[in-house]
Amino acid sequence: MTPETSGFVPVRDRIANHLREAIASGELKPGDALPSLSVISAEWEVAKATAEGALALLRDEGLVVPGGRGKPATVQAPKKRHNIYLSDGWTQQQKDLVLRPEAERRETGAIELTAGISIDDTDSSSIYTETSADAEQAQILGVEPGTPLVQRVYEMVHKSTGLRCSWSVSYIPRALIEGNPALLDQNNEPWPGGHQHQLYTVGIELARFTRTVFSAQPTPSERAAWGMNPGTPMLHVLSRSIDTQDRVVEYSEARYPADTTEITVTEELRPWTSEQLNAAGGA
Repeated sequence: MTPETSGFVPVRDRIANHLREAIASGELKPGDALPSLSVISAEWEVAKATAEGALALLRDEGLVVPGGRGKPATVQAPKKRHNIYLSDGWTQQQKDLVLRPEAERRETGAIELTAGISIDDTDSSSIYTETSADAEQAQILGVEPGTPLVQRVYEMVHKSTGLRCSWSVSYIPRALIEGNPALLDQNNEPWPGGHQHQLYTVGIELARFTRTVFSAQPTPSERAAWGMNPGTPMLHVLSRSIDTQDRVVEYSEARYPADTTEITVTEELRPWTSEQLNAAGGA
Protein backbone atom coordinates (compact mmCIF):
# COMPACT_ATOMS: atom_id res chain seq x y z
CA MET A 1 0.00 0.00 0.00
CA THR A 2 1.13 3.56 -0.66
CA PRO A 3 1.62 5.41 2.63
CA GLU A 4 -0.54 8.44 3.19
CA THR A 5 1.13 11.83 3.00
CA SER A 6 1.42 13.37 6.42
CA GLY A 7 1.38 17.04 7.29
CA PHE A 8 -0.57 20.04 6.06
CA VAL A 9 -1.76 20.01 2.42
CA PRO A 10 -2.73 23.45 1.06
CA VAL A 11 -6.34 23.82 -0.08
CA ARG A 12 -5.11 24.68 -3.58
CA ASP A 13 -3.37 21.28 -3.79
CA ARG A 14 -6.38 19.45 -2.36
CA ILE A 15 -8.61 21.00 -5.03
CA ALA A 16 -6.11 20.05 -7.72
CA ASN A 17 -5.88 16.49 -6.36
CA HIS A 18 -9.68 16.17 -6.39
CA LEU A 19 -9.92 17.29 -10.02
CA ARG A 20 -6.89 15.21 -11.00
CA GLU A 21 -8.54 12.09 -9.58
CA ALA A 22 -11.77 12.90 -11.43
CA ILE A 23 -9.80 13.07 -14.68
CA ALA A 24 -7.85 9.89 -13.95
CA SER A 25 -11.03 7.94 -13.09
CA GLY A 26 -12.84 9.09 -16.23
CA GLU A 27 -15.44 11.05 -14.30
CA LEU A 28 -14.15 14.03 -16.27
CA LYS A 29 -13.40 13.02 -19.86
CA PRO A 30 -11.33 14.74 -22.57
CA GLY A 31 -13.21 17.82 -23.73
CA ASP A 32 -15.38 18.05 -20.61
CA ALA A 33 -15.61 21.45 -18.95
CA LEU A 34 -14.15 21.85 -15.49
CA PRO A 35 -16.16 23.62 -12.80
CA SER A 36 -15.90 27.40 -13.03
CA LEU A 37 -13.84 29.41 -10.56
CA SER A 38 -17.08 30.56 -8.91
CA VAL A 39 -18.30 27.01 -8.45
CA ILE A 40 -14.96 25.80 -7.07
CA SER A 41 -14.72 28.80 -4.74
CA ALA A 42 -18.21 28.20 -3.36
CA GLU A 43 -17.77 24.43 -3.01
CA TRP A 44 -14.43 24.68 -1.20
CA GLU A 45 -15.18 28.00 0.55
CA VAL A 46 -12.03 29.63 -0.77
CA ALA A 47 -11.12 32.78 -2.67
CA LYS A 48 -11.15 32.68 -6.47
CA ALA A 49 -7.37 33.15 -6.44
CA THR A 50 -7.02 29.79 -4.67
CA ALA A 51 -9.29 28.07 -7.18
CA GLU A 52 -7.35 29.66 -10.02
CA GLY A 53 -4.10 28.38 -8.49
CA ALA A 54 -5.49 24.82 -8.46
CA LEU A 55 -6.41 25.01 -12.14
CA ALA A 56 -2.99 26.49 -12.90
CA LEU A 57 -1.36 23.39 -11.42
CA LEU A 58 -3.39 21.18 -13.74
CA ARG A 59 -2.60 23.39 -16.74
CA ASP A 60 1.12 23.15 -16.00
CA GLU A 61 0.80 19.37 -15.87
CA GLY A 62 -0.89 19.35 -19.27
CA LEU A 63 -4.13 17.92 -17.87
CA VAL A 64 -6.41 20.80 -18.78
CA VAL A 65 -6.71 23.39 -21.54
CA PRO A 66 -7.16 26.98 -20.33
CA GLY A 67 -10.48 28.67 -20.97
CA GLY A 68 -10.94 32.27 -21.96
CA ARG A 69 -13.54 35.00 -22.51
CA GLY A 70 -16.07 33.39 -20.24
CA LYS A 71 -15.33 29.84 -21.42
CA PRO A 72 -14.34 27.25 -18.78
CA ALA A 73 -11.14 25.23 -18.78
CA THR A 74 -11.55 21.76 -20.32
CA VAL A 75 -9.89 18.40 -19.91
CA GLN A 76 -6.95 17.98 -22.29
CA ALA A 77 -7.23 15.13 -24.79
CA PRO A 78 -4.19 12.81 -24.76
CA LYS A 79 -1.60 14.02 -27.23
CA LYS A 80 -0.27 11.71 -29.88
CA ARG A 81 3.39 10.89 -29.32
CA HIS A 82 5.84 10.63 -32.20
CA ASN A 83 8.85 8.38 -31.96
CA ILE A 84 12.05 9.95 -33.28
CA TYR A 85 14.57 7.32 -34.39
CA LEU A 86 18.09 8.71 -34.01
CA SER A 87 20.10 5.62 -34.91
CA ASP A 88 17.70 2.94 -36.02
CA GLY A 89 18.98 2.61 -39.57
CA TRP A 90 17.20 5.61 -41.09
CA THR A 91 20.44 7.52 -41.76
CA GLN A 92 21.71 4.48 -43.66
CA GLN A 93 18.41 4.39 -45.56
CA GLN A 94 18.99 8.00 -46.56
CA LYS A 95 22.52 7.19 -47.66
CA ASP A 96 21.28 4.27 -49.73
CA LEU A 97 18.72 6.58 -51.37
CA VAL A 98 21.50 8.90 -52.56
CA LEU A 99 22.44 6.51 -55.37
CA ARG A 100 18.85 5.72 -56.37
CA PRO A 101 16.92 7.38 -59.26
CA GLU A 102 15.46 10.83 -58.56
CA ALA A 103 11.86 9.57 -58.74
CA GLU A 104 12.59 7.17 -55.90
CA ARG A 105 14.47 9.80 -53.89
CA ARG A 106 11.43 12.12 -54.05
CA GLU A 107 9.14 9.53 -52.47
CA THR A 108 10.63 9.47 -48.97
CA GLY A 109 11.83 12.35 -46.82
CA ALA A 110 13.59 12.61 -43.48
CA ILE A 111 10.39 13.44 -41.57
CA GLU A 112 8.81 10.19 -42.78
CA LEU A 113 11.86 8.13 -41.85
CA THR A 114 12.31 9.65 -38.40
CA ALA A 115 8.76 10.36 -37.19
CA GLY A 116 6.45 8.50 -39.54
CA ILE A 117 4.62 11.67 -40.61
CA SER A 118 3.56 11.69 -44.24
CA ILE A 119 4.85 14.58 -46.36
CA ASP A 120 1.36 14.76 -47.91
CA ASP A 121 -0.04 15.75 -44.49
CA THR A 122 2.31 18.70 -44.03
CA ASP A 123 3.24 22.08 -45.48
CA SER A 124 6.96 22.79 -45.53
CA SER A 125 9.18 25.85 -45.80
CA SER A 126 12.93 26.30 -46.22
CA ILE A 127 14.77 29.57 -45.61
CA TYR A 128 18.42 29.99 -46.58
CA THR A 129 20.53 32.89 -45.29
CA GLU A 130 24.25 33.55 -45.24
CA THR A 131 26.00 34.23 -41.94
CA SER A 132 29.47 34.09 -40.39
CA ALA A 133 30.69 31.48 -37.93
CA ASP A 134 30.79 32.63 -34.33
CA ALA A 135 33.28 31.13 -31.90
CA GLU A 136 31.07 28.15 -30.97
CA GLN A 137 30.13 27.36 -34.58
CA ALA A 138 33.76 27.67 -35.67
CA GLN A 139 34.84 25.20 -33.00
CA ILE A 140 32.17 22.66 -34.00
CA LEU A 141 32.94 22.89 -37.71
CA GLY A 142 36.71 23.17 -37.35
CA VAL A 143 36.90 26.50 -39.20
CA GLU A 144 38.07 30.00 -38.37
CA PRO A 145 35.64 32.43 -36.71
CA GLY A 146 34.06 34.59 -39.36
CA THR A 147 34.03 31.81 -41.98
CA PRO A 148 31.01 32.25 -44.31
CA LEU A 149 28.25 29.76 -43.48
CA VAL A 150 24.94 28.89 -45.10
CA GLN A 151 22.17 28.77 -42.50
CA ARG A 152 19.17 26.68 -43.48
CA VAL A 153 15.95 26.74 -41.45
CA TYR A 154 13.41 24.00 -42.15
CA GLU A 155 9.85 23.93 -40.83
CA MET A 156 6.89 21.63 -41.36
CA VAL A 157 3.35 22.21 -40.08
CA HIS A 158 0.34 19.91 -40.03
CA LYS A 159 -2.15 20.89 -42.72
CA SER A 160 -5.06 19.92 -40.48
CA THR A 161 -4.09 21.93 -37.38
CA GLY A 162 -1.60 24.53 -38.56
CA LEU A 163 0.69 23.50 -35.69
CA ARG A 164 4.37 22.82 -36.15
CA CYS A 165 5.46 19.18 -36.43
CA SER A 166 9.11 19.65 -37.39
CA TRP A 167 11.71 22.41 -37.04
CA SER A 168 15.48 22.46 -37.49
CA VAL A 169 18.32 24.81 -38.33
CA SER A 170 21.45 23.71 -40.20
CA TYR A 171 24.88 25.32 -40.69
CA ILE A 172 27.36 24.37 -43.40
CA PRO A 173 30.54 26.16 -44.61
CA ARG A 174 29.68 27.93 -47.86
CA ALA A 175 32.95 26.90 -49.46
CA LEU A 176 31.98 23.22 -49.23
CA ILE A 177 28.84 23.55 -51.35
CA GLU A 178 29.31 26.63 -53.55
CA GLY A 179 30.68 24.38 -56.33
CA ASN A 180 27.03 23.50 -56.99
CA PRO A 181 25.08 26.81 -57.09
CA ALA A 182 21.80 24.88 -56.81
CA LEU A 183 22.71 24.14 -53.18
CA LEU A 184 22.63 27.85 -52.36
CA ASP A 185 19.04 28.34 -53.56
CA GLN A 186 16.21 27.61 -51.11
CA ASN A 187 13.78 27.31 -54.01
CA ASN A 188 15.30 23.91 -54.80
CA GLU A 189 13.88 22.51 -51.55
CA PRO A 190 12.67 19.93 -50.81
CA TRP A 191 15.77 18.34 -52.30
CA PRO A 192 15.23 14.79 -53.65
CA GLY A 193 17.32 12.58 -51.38
CA GLY A 194 17.80 15.29 -48.77
CA HIS A 195 20.95 16.45 -47.04
CA GLN A 196 23.13 13.48 -47.95
CA HIS A 197 22.36 13.77 -51.66
CA GLN A 198 23.10 17.50 -51.56
CA LEU A 199 26.58 16.75 -50.24
CA TYR A 200 27.02 13.94 -52.75
CA THR A 201 26.65 16.46 -55.61
CA VAL A 202 29.82 18.22 -54.40
CA GLY A 203 31.77 15.03 -53.79
CA ILE A 204 31.18 14.63 -50.04
CA GLU A 205 30.29 11.23 -48.57
CA LEU A 206 29.17 11.03 -44.97
CA ALA A 207 30.70 8.39 -42.73
CA ARG A 208 28.77 8.96 -39.50
CA PHE A 209 26.57 11.24 -37.42
CA THR A 210 27.03 12.17 -33.77
CA ARG A 211 24.05 13.45 -31.80
CA THR A 212 23.54 15.16 -28.46
CA VAL A 213 20.17 15.59 -26.73
CA PHE A 214 19.31 18.13 -24.03
CA SER A 215 16.21 19.96 -22.82
CA ALA A 216 15.38 23.65 -22.37
CA GLN A 217 12.30 25.79 -21.89
CA PRO A 218 10.79 27.06 -25.17
CA THR A 219 10.18 30.69 -25.95
CA PRO A 220 6.56 31.93 -25.92
CA SER A 221 6.51 31.97 -29.73
CA GLU A 222 7.80 28.39 -29.88
CA ARG A 223 5.16 27.28 -27.38
CA ALA A 224 2.44 28.82 -29.54
CA ALA A 225 3.82 27.38 -32.80
CA TRP A 226 3.87 23.83 -31.41
CA GLY A 227 0.69 24.16 -29.33
CA MET A 228 2.61 23.21 -26.18
CA ASN A 229 1.22 23.20 -22.67
CA PRO A 230 2.74 25.60 -20.12
CA GLY A 231 5.72 24.08 -18.31
CA THR A 232 6.53 21.57 -21.06
CA PRO A 233 10.24 21.61 -21.97
CA MET A 234 11.67 21.38 -25.46
CA LEU A 235 14.06 18.62 -26.51
CA HIS A 236 17.03 19.84 -28.55
CA VAL A 237 18.85 17.34 -30.77
CA LEU A 238 22.26 18.52 -32.01
CA SER A 239 23.62 16.52 -34.96
CA ARG A 240 27.07 16.63 -36.52
CA SER A 241 27.57 15.25 -40.04
CA ILE A 242 31.08 13.80 -40.36
CA ASP A 243 32.49 12.85 -43.75
CA THR A 244 34.93 10.13 -44.79
CA GLN A 245 37.82 12.57 -44.22
CA ASP A 246 36.74 12.92 -40.57
CA ARG A 247 35.57 16.52 -41.08
CA VAL A 248 32.44 17.97 -39.49
CA VAL A 249 30.89 19.26 -42.72
CA GLU A 250 27.54 20.34 -41.27
CA TYR A 251 25.78 20.55 -37.96
CA SER A 252 22.12 21.05 -37.19
CA GLU A 253 19.75 21.51 -34.29
CA ALA A 254 16.24 20.04 -34.32
CA ARG A 255 13.65 20.74 -31.63
CA TYR A 256 10.75 18.63 -30.39
CA PRO A 257 8.15 19.11 -27.58
CA ALA A 258 9.00 16.74 -24.73
CA ASP A 259 5.37 15.79 -24.07
CA THR A 260 4.76 14.44 -27.58
CA THR A 261 8.16 12.98 -28.41
CA GLU A 262 9.84 9.67 -27.72
CA ILE A 263 13.44 9.21 -28.83
CA THR A 264 14.67 5.75 -29.74
CA VAL A 265 18.38 4.99 -30.04
CA THR A 266 19.41 1.56 -31.28
CA GLU A 267 23.00 0.33 -31.05
CA GLU A 268 24.02 -2.78 -32.94
CA LEU A 269 26.59 -5.03 -31.24
CA ARG A 270 29.00 -7.15 -33.27
CA PRO A 271 28.95 -10.88 -32.34
CA TRP A 272 32.06 -12.40 -30.83
CA THR A 273 34.20 -14.29 -33.28
CA SER A 274 35.22 -17.89 -32.71
CA GLU A 275 38.79 -16.67 -32.23
CA GLN A 276 37.72 -14.34 -29.41
CA LEU A 277 35.66 -17.08 -27.73
CA ASN A 278 38.54 -19.55 -27.97
CA ALA A 279 40.96 -17.01 -26.54
CA ALA A 280 38.58 -16.21 -23.66
CA GLY A 281 38.13 -19.89 -22.92
CA GLY A 282 41.84 -20.31 -22.47
CA ALA A 283 42.26 -17.19 -20.33
